[in-house]
Amino acid sequence: MICPSCHQTASTWVRNSFSLQGVTLAQSFKGELKCQNCGVRLRNSKYSKHFWYSLTTMAVFVFLIALFSDRLYLSFGILGLALYWAALVILSTLIFVYAVWKYAILEVVAEDELVKK
Repeated sequence: MICPSCHQTASTWVRNSFSLQGVTLAQSFKGELKCQNCGVRLRNSKYSKHFWYSLTTMAVFVFLIALFSDRLYLSFGILGLALYWAALVILSTLIFVYAVWKYAILEVVAEDELVKK
């Protein structure tokens, strides 16, 4: 996530995951944030193709694991299978959040949009 204004990292992964990044909750839902270096308001306009590749790979991986879960159930039992799925869901969520942060393409929020609000 590179700021188009100062060409530095606009937000860290921890800041992206656990804070509003200097904007209100409504602005955060719209994909807006403030650069941690220069303070410019930015908007998440889209994601690079690497995000979609990683998301597709993760979905295929989860599908294949689901396809073979009966063998895991026979080998480890219901508790082992439940722990395995819990770990898989947590890992998939962390990978998704990282990909959303890493591959976001940002644009500067225009000043005329700030005046309208």
